[in-house]
Amino acid sequence: MSELMATIGAIVAGASCGVAMYAIAGGREGIDAASWLARRRQAQPAPGADPQGPWSKALDVAGARNRLVSVVDRAGWKESPERVAAFALALSGCTAVLGVASASVMPVSSAAVFGVLGFVSGLGSCALALRSAVAGRRRRLAAELVPLLELFTLELSGGGSAFSALGSVTTKVQGELAFDLRRLLIASQVAGSLPFESRLMQYSEHLDLPALASLATILGASREYGTGVVHGVRALATDLRHAQRRELIAHSRRALNHVLIPAAVGVLLPFLAVVMFPAVTALQRNLY
Repeated sequence: MSELMATIGAIVAGASCGVAMYAIAGGREGIDAASWLARRRQAQPAPGADPQGPWSKALDVAGARNRLVSVVDRAGWKESPERVAAFALALSGCTAVLGVASASVMPVSSAAVFGVLGFVSGLGSCALALRSAVAGRRRRLAAELVPLLELFTLELSGGGSAFSALGSVTTKVQGELAFDLRRLLIASQVAGSLPFESRLMQYSEHLDLPALASLATILGASREYGTGVVHGVRALATDLRHAQRRELIAHSRRALNHVLIPAAVGVLLPFLAVVMFPAVTALQRNLY
């Protein structure tokens, strides 16, 4: 039985390595506007069509791929979704083989359980890494937004329109958020395209950054009603600074707790044990 389990583990490990090498050696897929619009048209159901059943939704490979594309784009990764899925499957196969190999001296049922647990843990590790990348990119973009808004306020105080001031700021500032905003500005200047406010709103919903939606609302109100932008942008930057300060204070308190609790458990308790040991032994002798 051990030879059979070793053979099955070797086959699964070889297949996982082969899939990983195929994914790494595959071509890099670029996402352009035409393919994105084509996917959006395919994703939208036709009017009058019957809703999909639960099995159809479960087997919707194109929808799952689109969701994976969206998550990978939010994480800031440049890899194609096929590569990410292949890497996750390869890692899950390796952890499943490791689980089966660790339970080779146990019954077959225990080995199968360990293999399933290893496969699930591999998938969970990849999902956790992707989620952490999404959250880290969101925090990084939110941190880049505050100085960009402050520079935007300084440009507005010098005169000129809001969009020219924003274009000047995004040109001078080096960062991922400034690059994306500059790209949205250039795309909005094409004839017949969506205005910058709509593009910024979609970008905010995609990244789950409410501050960008507020900026889009301020710029839209300025375009529609001719209101000023300086006070709104300055207030938005001030609110974001206060939110960052509160988050920093909360993070400092959590870091202090993470330091004090291990110190209390690892230093104070052994110290008390050493100090109280003579008293406890003397009390024990007197009692007996």
